[in-house]
Amino acid sequence: MNRTRTCSLAAFALLFVASPANAHYLWISVDREPAKNVGTNIYFEEAPHPGDGSYLNHFLGKSDVWIRTIEHPNPTPILAVEMKQGDKRWMRTALPSTDEFSVDAYGKFGVYSYGQTKVLLHYYARTLSVDSHDAMHELGRAEQMDLDLLPHDEGDQFEFTLLWLGKPVAGRMVFVRGEDGFRKNTKTDASGRIQLQRPPNGDLTLRSSVEFSTPGEEAGEHYEKVRHNITLVLPKSAAADGP
Repeated sequence: MNRTRTCSLAAFALLFVASPANAHYLWISVDREPAKNVGTNIYFEEAPHPGDGSYLNHFLGKSDVWIRTIEHPNPTPILAVEMKQGDKRWMRTALPSTDEFSVDAYGKFGVYSYGQTKVLLHYYARTLSVDSHDAMHELGRAEQMDLDLLPHDEGDQFEFTLLWLGKPVAGRMVFVRGEDGFRKNTKTDASGRIQLQRPPNGDLTLRSSVEFSTPGEEAGEHYEKVRHNITLVLPKSAAADGP
């Protein structure tokens, strides 16, 4: 991965892993309320909303974040600042004044112990806001990230392909959540794909992972496995409008 280390952190959004911080994941969300400046919020929490940020230090100053738009499709590193409100803590950065964009992020958590097994954890997060089939095609692939969930829409169907180093990954669980209690847990097929009906409204979130039994050492700490986790948020515009 071509990681640019020039930002003090940046945009994240979805996370859900089974232990560091009680199933946390990296999440990216966007504020578009008229009373607020348009911006991207970055969380490392159990869900895509502010939390205590107790694990955020693992990503501060050493994470990569990119914003891509139709006009500027090449990954551009962005800066973010730490935000606090009461006992809540997260990161935030500005966002271009456009309705169609992809915010992509990567961060290395470090080594975490699952019982007697030590695992090196990596996190990837995306939020993809698009209003058309063409925009999804243009911004759907985050080529600068090792792990990606590539969306494709056709009619009332969504298709997602789990990619590791650009190649499809078969047999991995994908957890899909939506509005009104929508839930779907499914495995990628032989082509690394899952399919689902386009929800009638609301945001759509997905998470998945790949794992390797590759021992090594990180910051002087030995680990037995490496796990890469990804989350993808499709805001309601992408989930509601047709091609």
